[in-house]
Amino acid sequence: MTDSKPIETHKPCEDCGSSDALSSYSDGHTYCFSCTKYRNENNNRPRVIGINKHRDTSQIVTSTPPMDWTQRRISKAVSDFYNVQIQGSTVVFPYYQEQARAGAKTRFADKRFITEGLFPDCGLFGHQTLNAAAKERSRTLVITEGEADALAAFQMVNRIPENALSVNDGSHRSLVPVFSIKSGAASAERDFKNNLELLEDFDRVFICFDNDFPGQTAAEKCARLLSPGKAFIVHLEHKDACEYSSRGMADEFMAHMKAARAYTPSGIVNASDSFDNLWSEQNLVSIPFPFAGLQEKTLGLRSREIVTWAAGTGVGKSSILRELQHFYLKQTDITIGIIALEESVDRTRRGILAVEANDRLHLNEVFARYDRAQIKQFFDATLGTGRVYLYDHFGSMNMDDLLSRVRYMVVGLDCRVIFIDHLSILVSGLEIADERKAIDRTMTLLRQLTEETGCAIHLVTHLRRLGSDRSHEEGEEINLGHLRGSHGIAQISDTVVALERNTQSDDPVESNTTTLRVLKCRYTGEVGLAGRLYYNKLTGRMEPAKEEF
Repeated sequence: MTDSKPIETHKPCEDCGSSDALSSYSDGHTYCFSCTKYRNENNNRPRVIGINKHRDTSQIVTSTPPMDWTQRRISKAVSDFYNVQIQGSTVVFPYYQEQARAGAKTRFADKRFITEGLFPDCGLFGHQTLNAAAKERSRTLVITEGEADALAAFQMVNRIPENALSVNDGSHRSLVPVFSIKSGAASAERDFKNNLELLEDFDRVFICFDNDFPGQTAAEKCARLLSPGKAFIVHLEHKDACEYSSRGMADEFMAHMKAARAYTPSGIVNASDSFDNLWSEQNLVSIPFPFAGLQEKTLGLRSREIVTWAAGTGVGKSSILRELQHFYLKQTDITIGIIALEESVDRTRRGILAVEANDRLHLNEVFARYDRAQIKQFFDATLGTGRVYLYDHFGSMNMDDLLSRVRYMVVGLDCRVIFIDHLSILVSGLEIADERKAIDRTMTLLRQLTEETGCAIHLVTHLRRLGSDRSHEEGEEINLGHLRGSHGIAQISDTVVALERNTQSDDPVESNTTTLRVLKCRYTGEVGLAGRLYYNKLTGRMEPAKEEF
């Protein structure tokens, strides 16, 4: 192997048309990193197309012995049909412009290839056979990644015996044509573009590239170029068509052809695919709510869902979230993440301990009544489980920074449920002056996060001010139109729960009773009143209301 060095880079390539993929080397050769063409200008040798992009392939010794031509078990009738010339282990594949031979590619026993003639200007390998064997042209086309694979696929697709003397059995049946791209996966997309008019003339184009990453990647790129419903990507179990013909596995090859489905872009699937997946939803476990009325309406919380809690100021949002957090720790085995943007980490921790203690431990005066051993007991039963992670924001509200930490909580720490309190502060971290647009963007990012990670989110949002004399703090009934900002919150959330309380009432029961109202539940479709909770000032707990008012 020569020890040459690049002397000029990012030059145009005359073979593939790339504007900057060609490099010139000190020993006189050039190499294109787009089409993988090698040219030695010093001795005018034909171009060498290699299997290693960074070495002169004439010097390569392959680690596995190449397959002898006869091992492919391709009939002479097929070789003659394509005008392929075989001399021992050397095979010459002809290339045509229209119906005139204009170039050739020669394959040697050591897997070297050389091209000659007007090879860059020729069409796909085998296109000259299109109207050669039958009066009526097939509306189906197969394209492979290599010339030998084209011959093997043609033989298997058209059920031509290995010892056949002619490709036509006398029935004048329509033969399925098989072409090959010119220079491997690296040039596949360009070859498709250059021959798009010809390819579009067929009803179905089966792309049968090698079963490896470059081949399958190239197959998808090529499929995108064709009209919708025209491209079919064939997924082989073995490497390529030649391997099937050499093993006498024509039936297995045809099974892969028949199994190929019309290509659809990533993310779009045919509803008829995989009957068994209908049972996948059965594996979707709902986490119950500790509030009977809410549980009845929603049947709980599921992965990838966003539950938005909407309320005015001081109606019990934080207290309800504490109840939920404590419930998850005591009644389930899930790990939770908490992002409380209006309070410190220690305040959040005390709030969870308060539910366990059935007392208002968030107040210093109450906390001081308990000795260290009692606090440790509450701690071990909740926070000490190691299943609570808190975001200590230190006053930083940068959206990207926060979302990356949430993603880490889910992916790195296995948090299945995330609490975010609240949306308005989250939105303030975006450099968007329009609050509506900021809310829309935030909700979109949160939706992407749940879909990406599979987590569920409890999200708190405030309500917009009403134009009437009454306010939400006076128990005004809430609807989706009262959510602050745009309709993005209502549209993207899976469940929206409104909390209504008349905090200004002189009646101590009414002023401490919160009405739960489901405004939306995508899973069940149920909406309406979902029970009432009474805030017990002695214990700091949210309890089922015993009295109506």
